[in-house]
Amino acid sequence: MNLPLELNSVSILICTCNRAESLLQTLESLALVNVPENLDCELIVVDNASSDRTAQVIQSFSMPNMVLRYISETKRGLSNARNAGITAARGQIILFTDDDVRLPQNWIAQMCQPIRSRTAEVVAGGVKIASHLERDWMQPIHRAIFASSEFIDRESPNCLVGANMGFLKEILDKIPGFDPELGAGAIGYGDDTLFTAQIQQAGYRIASALDVVVEHHFDESRLLRSHLLKAVKNAGKTSAYLAFHWHHSQINFPRLRLFKCGINLAFWRLKTLLKPVNKEGLLPGEWEVLHIIYFYQQYLVEWKRQRKYKQYGLIKLAY
Repeated sequence: MNLPLELNSVSILICTCNRAESLLQTLESLALVNVPENLDCELIVVDNASSDRTAQVIQSFSMPNMVLRYISETKRGLSNARNAGITAARGQIILFTDDDVRLPQNWIAQMCQPIRSRTAEVVAGGVKIASHLERDWMQPIHRAIFASSEFIDRESPNCLVGANMGFLKEILDKIPGFDPELGAGAIGYGDDTLFTAQIQQAGYRIASALDVVVEHHFDESRLLRSHLLKAVKNAGKTSAYLAFHWHHSQINFPRLRLFKCGINLAFWRLKTLLKPVNKEGLLPGEWEVLHIIYFYQQYLVEWKRQRKYKQYGLIKLAY
């Protein structure tokens, strides 16, 4: 990798779809972030086929500390939007955040520092759940679904959270973006999971910046049981996609395993039949059983397809 003498430009990318009011608050937060004097900074907001007033919010907003660019990506899916933003980015460093976060004032400087000092090519930033969205019933699995970064190893980070991550743009010479079959708007999750795995496979260094924390202000409806039931389905399907296409996992008798999981779910629900069902949350036991069921269901779909990657591959195969 032939690096320039100085890394002095950064592109901040936010992908959004039908969250105009939330996006506006994020832009207002970003407008208060300090931009180092020796850093050329641009903000790219990718509108992923929104039908609300998203375009109006972006185009009418004026950033006092950086250039703001509007990009429209009509192909639905977070990965499509991310890839469109990456293509448009002019910076040597790319920072990703989301349309429902609040950022600390030192965010840009601290997230760029490991890359600019050449100690790492990738940076894992911190994400915490906004205090008004915290719930007593939350277990680690729930917190991870809400993008909390507390599960990431501070000494040796092995995961990135899309709401707060950064990387040297040149790594895209080896890892050409995010898989459009993964992430929100597609199978549900896994876009940043696969991207991280490919980063490690390619030998790039990931620095911990978990103390540089953005606050996640997701929509309160995501706490509902009905939403979490959809989330566990998407998580199970995502795990199956990664297991088959990237890890090349061979699972014997998947239909039999699925049948046994169905029996386990029936017994679990019988045991909890008389317990009240809360409007919010999903019990970890039910989450675990459902995740396995949706995993095997999706695995049965995926194993009829040609594999999309060589085992632990960096580039998606074209057929």
